[in-house]
Amino acid sequence: MGIPLKDRIRGVVYAYSPLERWDLVKELGTDWIRLNVPFPWTDGIGGTVSPHWAAVKAKILSAHAAGLKVMPSTPTIFGYPEAICGKIGTQEFFRNVRRATAFMAEDLGDAAPLLWQCMNELDIPTFSGNVPTEICIEACRQSARGVMDVNPRALCGTNFASWREASRRIVEQLFRGDHPFGYVGDDQYFGSWQGGSVEDWPGVLDGMWEAFGMPTLVNEWGYSSGGATLTPAELGNCPDNTENLEPVCYHHAWCNEMPGGHNEDVQAAYMARGLEIFAGHPHVMGNFMFCFSDAVTCWHCRHENCPAECYWGLCDVNCVPKKAFYAARDTIRRLY
Repeated sequence: MGIPLKDRIRGVVYAYSPLERWDLVKELGTDWIRLNVPFPWTDGIGGTVSPHWAAVKAKILSAHAAGLKVMPSTPTIFGYPEAICGKIGTQEFFRNVRRATAFMAEDLGDAAPLLWQCMNELDIPTFSGNVPTEICIEACRQSARGVMDVNPRALCGTNFASWREASRRIVEQLFRGDHPFGYVGDDQYFGSWQGGSVEDWPGVLDGMWEAFGMPTLVNEWGYSSGGATLTPAELGNCPDNTENLEPVCYHHAWCNEMPGGHNEDVQAAYMARGLEIFAGHPHVMGNFMFCFSDAVTCWHCRHENCPAECYWGLCDVNCVPKKAFYAARDTIRRLY
């Protein structure tokens, strides 16, 4: 038997808007949001709470008060400062990762009791750098154990950037032996960051279920509504790249696309189809669309109007719904 539709997570990654448009999240038909949470202290373990932590906590409490459920996403391995936590990879570091996430769970309390994403895409250098895989795995495990020290009923997991052989090997190591995880998570950006199309999702979902027999959470998925399309050779040609930009940032272009290119109409159709695929798969526990709103600037290159990060939203930078918002809303109403 599969997971009943009524029990599935309908979520959106709440980036990048500073506003709290919980009314639009509800209109969309989503009852969950994912929010990144930062390391909580400024001057030592158990010390002064940082303004950043206080601000994010306030946002989570606000969403909870509005009737939404929140999945916190804990920091990447570089989000635990060595000056406070100790050198990455040491037992001191792992202990302090666990203490930090235990504090997060305790401080958020009933506002985030159920579901946690522990770290993010540790299978790619963007979020793990050159840190050895086994160190990233142990940090991820301790991140989950800290949450469960406070709330043993919490469902913890992590997400991977793709379903390729290297990622699969990391998942196998993560789930080896006595592990604290209750789901396996995956991110795919078919037609933007990677080739293929939204129709490639079923093969990924089937493969993860066959490999691990655990419920799958789609932690991130979406399609950029902006950017030109170049050939791979054209995209890779970045002369005088003094800022060392990603090729997508350098050219403001992709080398992958769905038929029709990167625009709002194609994005809308993509989101509707993805929701249909996830609802039809028996072992998908839910999904988080990426993301709520467009970004003013790209976090990779700090430039405006960069397709790498600026055009993923269901709403624009002013929280005005795009075509994808209405397509997703109407599909959710029809399916659920």
